[in-house]
Amino acid sequence: MCPPNSGASSDFGICDSSGSLSIIKRIIKGHKLDVDPAITRGRISSLKARGIGADGYSGPSKSKKFCTKDCTAVYQEYEAILLRSNLLDYDDLLLRCVDLLRAYPACVSNVEAVLIDEYQDTNLVQFDLMKLLAVRNNRVCTVGDPDQSIYSFRFAEVENLKRMQKHYPDAVVVHLTENYRSSAAILLAALAVIEQDRARPVKPMLPTHCIGTQPVLRQLSSATDEARWIVSEIKRSLAMTGGQLLSLNDYAVLLRSAALSRHLETALAREGLPYKVQGGSKFYERLEIRLLLDYLRVVDSPSDSEALARIINVPPRRIGGSTIQSLLEDAEAKGVTLFDRIRRALQDGSIKKTKLTKSVDTALGSLIGLILKARGMLLKERDAPFTVADLITHLSGRLNLEDYLRKSYAVDYESRWANVQELLIQASDFSAITRDEVEQQEALPLIDGLEQSTGAPAAVALSRFLSNITLSSSVPANPGEQEAPQITISTIHAAKGLEWPVIFIPAVSEGTIPHSRAEDTDEERRLLYVAMTRAQCLLYLSTTATNSQKDPTQPSRFVAHKGVGPHLDDKGPSFTQDMASSFARILKRPCPSGKEISHSATSLPSTEDDLWTVDGQEVRDRDALGAESMMLGRFRNRYDFDGSAKLLHSPDPSEAAGGGRIYTTTVQAVANRSAAEPRLTVGFVSARSHYHHTTSQHQIVGPSSSAHPRKRKQQIDWGWINGS
Repeated sequence: MCPPNSGASSDFGICDSSGSLSIIKRIIKGHKLDVDPAITRGRISSLKARGIGADGYSGPSKSKKFCTKDCTAVYQEYEAILLRSNLLDYDDLLLRCVDLLRAYPACVSNVEAVLIDEYQDTNLVQFDLMKLLAVRNNRVCTVGDPDQSIYSFRFAEVENLKRMQKHYPDAVVVHLTENYRSSAAILLAALAVIEQDRARPVKPMLPTHCIGTQPVLRQLSSATDEARWIVSEIKRSLAMTGGQLLSLNDYAVLLRSAALSRHLETALAREGLPYKVQGGSKFYERLEIRLLLDYLRVVDSPSDSEALARIINVPPRRIGGSTIQSLLEDAEAKGVTLFDRIRRALQDGSIKKTKLTKSVDTALGSLIGLILKARGMLLKERDAPFTVADLITHLSGRLNLEDYLRKSYAVDYESRWANVQELLIQASDFSAITRDEVEQQEALPLIDGLEQSTGAPAAVALSRFLSNITLSSSVPANPGEQEAPQITISTIHAAKGLEWPVIFIPAVSEGTIPHSRAEDTDEERRLLYVAMTRAQCLLYLSTTATNSQKDPTQPSRFVAHKGVGPHLDDKGPSFTQDMASSFARILKRPCPSGKEISHSATSLPSTEDDLWTVDGQEVRDRDALGAESMMLGRFRNRYDFDGSAKLLHSPDPSEAAGGGRIYTTTVQAVANRSAAEPRLTVGFVSARSHYHHTTSQHQIVGPSSSAHPRKRKQQIDWGWINGS
């Protein structure tokens, strides 16, 4: 049934999101309007969510890309097309239901009570629908948390809570004060953030778990270091809890926007840690990134027929599927590459004796010309180096990539274009590696009588860039396991309602959270609160001195607030047996023994979060840490060692002056040998260059000949300063 005067019959169809966008695009094109289809559709949906029809809209628009007059015209014609087609869009389903109940209230006369969950996410039309459903008995029960209202972009109204209390003045408000997820320390830090909003309803919140571990706000120098630090803390916390209390499934990294994932994905893949992207694609699997990489692959190697087949009609060149199939089949039959077959077809003017149309001939010629010109730019000798970033910029411009994404993916165009910019930043970072560094790392042994071919620097750089991406984006699956544990990467919005024992929130900086384009700062604060309260045991926040564009940044105002500082530590926790026990109680899991933890910790370069200083600088000279790095005295008190640990005596003249022996731990030696900076390198490193690089930086002392060779890998010797 449809309400009277709605214009729709009872056999109406539903116009989905892609259908409504298609209609709006057609209207804009037909009237030659200079407005964005996605913004127009969003504005229309926003108006419908507030119950404003096409005839009643005359308010101003906040968007500079938008003209109120144009919006009104599009809205009116859009509604007319839906009416003629007997269609209702998603917003209409709610609006027509409200109209129906207003016209026929008896339809719901049998409703005894209305129950609504996630009430903070309702809009004005849903509020009206609630009142109409409960019109007979006025029995309404809503469950919601105004502190978790983060969907204003879907037109949710946090003010609906006040509207309900005003409409139902006798309503009883029951505060659910107990938090069953997070430790007390995490909850206190999150409350210190959300309570900065003086307009929020005052409500108590009490933890049901133990105090737990203080959350961390870590300062790093760059997004690359931030990603490496996250990986190091994942590995450290895994080992320092026995390797069994936590698994990779227990870790999540929550991002303000998906474009921030690139550095993290690279760092995880480099360390061989499997991960999944919640509700999205991995960075290098995103359509716009795959497209650009395929163009780079064809420029690097025109014989890559698979990559060429994927880009031959993207962006659209009006080359039909049958034409592409004929080219592929003919190339395979003749045993040549697709690139060579296309060039031959352009010379002959036909494929399989079928003459090429003028449009196809022009399109194929343009594509081949684009590839050849790009290769020429790589091979050309020039004074200033031509970089991979220059090539990406050139291809993006020639392809009108931004315009293609805007027209083809209007709904999420901005995030897709942000991904392209992130790839460009990665290419720029790669190009910052000097040619001398590249040659030093990649140099092969000289052999008499053989000449080494180096190739054009720009072409070599492109090949290495693509190799790096292929290797760093591939985490080999464990053949013995169907579903191996994986770290979760998610946006904060997609993580709402979920929980993990350990949460990392990177880029807690001004411009990211709160976002530079956000209109509602209070909602951005609620977004950070939601992210923080996903954590059960451990919560890490981090901020960087510079962003991906190398611009200086400041910590977010939400964590820089004076009330938050006392609830956050400036570095990762020192893991203790008591800490492991508290994790086990919160998660209701068996607690590892001290022996299990000490054995698991032998794999670490350091048992403390001291690979970076508290102000974010990487520690190059591990010995400079002095007594702070020599933690055995503290470590032995935390865990029940079995007494098998040995000491390595390091004779030193300072023994006599200090009145006791000074011991050096092999933990420090291991750290010295493994602290080389893992940066975006260029493909494979030869054994010779690795040997020279290692021996030039470290004085490596071999193990005692009496040590059993099979035990060397597991052995770790602890030392301490006398009297610690």
